[in-house]
Amino acid sequence: MKTKIIPALLDTADAPMLLINDQVHEWSNARFRDLPEALRTPILTWAQNQDTEWLELEGYRFQRLSAKQHTAIIGYIVDRNRLQRTLLLKLLPGLQAGGDPYQNTAKVLGPLLGWKNCLVAKRKTDRSLEVLGHWQDGKLLPPASQKLIGNAAQGLYEGESTHISIKALCREFPLDELLSETPSALWIGHRIDLPEQNGVGHLCVWGQPEHVDTEATEWLMGLAVDTLSAWLLSQHHAENKDYEPSSEPRDQLTGLPGPKTFDLALTHAASTYQQTQQDFLVALVDIDGLTHINDQYGKLAGDKLIQRFADELLNMCRRRDQVFRLGGDEFLLLMPMTHTPPPVAKRLDRISKQLQADIPEFNLNLSMSTLSEVKGSSEELMLTIDQRLKANKDNHKK
Repeated sequence: MKTKIIPALLDTADAPMLLINDQVHEWSNARFRDLPEALRTPILTWAQNQDTEWLELEGYRFQRLSAKQHTAIIGYIVDRNRLQRTLLLKLLPGLQAGGDPYQNTAKVLGPLLGWKNCLVAKRKTDRSLEVLGHWQDGKLLPPASQKLIGNAAQGLYEGESTHISIKALCREFPLDELLSETPSALWIGHRIDLPEQNGVGHLCVWGQPEHVDTEATEWLMGLAVDTLSAWLLSQHHAENKDYEPSSEPRDQLTGLPGPKTFDLALTHAASTYQQTQQDFLVALVDIDGLTHINDQYGKLAGDKLIQRFADELLNMCRRRDQVFRLGGDEFLLLMPMTHTPPPVAKRLDRISKQLQADIPEFNLNLSMSTLSEVKGSSEELMLTIDQRLKANKDNHKK
């Protein structure tokens, strides 16, 4: 009786679950059965052939629970920081590898979001779109053209619309040929903008989501769009030979670009300042006493602290801001300025208080300067920042 009741109770659970009996797949609930085969296969392979307790895969963390010859597998949706890290560590290398950036974005984001359809389109003319990336049921479809009139994304491109995202039911767009087979499914779209050009394309999903909720979907889509926009902008600059993109590998611990990439970005910012008077702020942030934290809590805890701090820096930044890991306990922020400087110190103070709840010894040193302050000289700017950071550390010792 129990063997029938328990599976019946768990069959409608939100978490994907399965049971392995003596290395044989004996039972799984509806949530697991609904996962795409591209997810189910590696999960079963891990469950039947590997002994590790955890498996992290496409927005899920799967746990193994064993008792004699029985093994239960339960999947949990990971937190947003982990989703963000997964997206960036897959999307940025995918874009850098070459090929069409719209298609590469769909290829990475489709499996991560888990919706039936994930589409990334480029605006071709005033009345047409070029669908360059369409991920559907685990497969990437070939490029195709689509009319803008009657398209679900039409509202994103109309006039000077301030709406960068739309959420609606597919049945509201009867003229959209790609939505005709899913009239009751939810559609979520996000416009792709560049600093001087709105509506260069859009990203959208529709169909029943499989493992990421709607709120997380909208948040992750926005992050993907910002990443793609930054990439398109960098390629535009590269084509204009403003500066060459760095081939420096990203930091393995945080996924952030390193000092060589920062040097190139700062050189480009200084050139921009000389040509247009667009000002930039550079902030050097130093984790105070990281060696002491490592000694007291262990190197693994110190590494996790650096990862979390890097995530917080990315979260506090605006679309065009850039974050770099200089090395060790030092990070650099390169931030275009508008009318007023961004409140870096205030945001870092908030981050410090959050991290101090877990590690009371956590503290930061901050040093900042702007290109206008040093008349556009990148060398003078870095010298000023180094001197101010040293002075701040000396004051803390007194």
